Amino acid sequence: TAMAERYGVSVPQLCIRYTLDLGTVSLPKTANPAHMRDNAQVDFAISEEDMDTLRGLEHREYGEFSFFPVYSGK
Repeated sequence: TAMAERYGVSVPQLCIRYTLDLGTVSLPKTANPAHMRDNAQVDFAISEEDMDTLRGLEHREYGEFSFFPVYSGK
């Protein structure tokens, strides 16, 4: 949350930008038109230092989806 606040964006926007910067496809899900507009507004850059911080997040157990490395720090 603090990192998103520093960039002046929401946490979902930060997560979307992060996955795009990793070169992956981000598929945010919402039926809310306002959220769709917000999710598309990711025209900011995450610093390399913050990218390193995000890459180093503690691994969490997500059950069958734990293999997905984007948020696991792998």
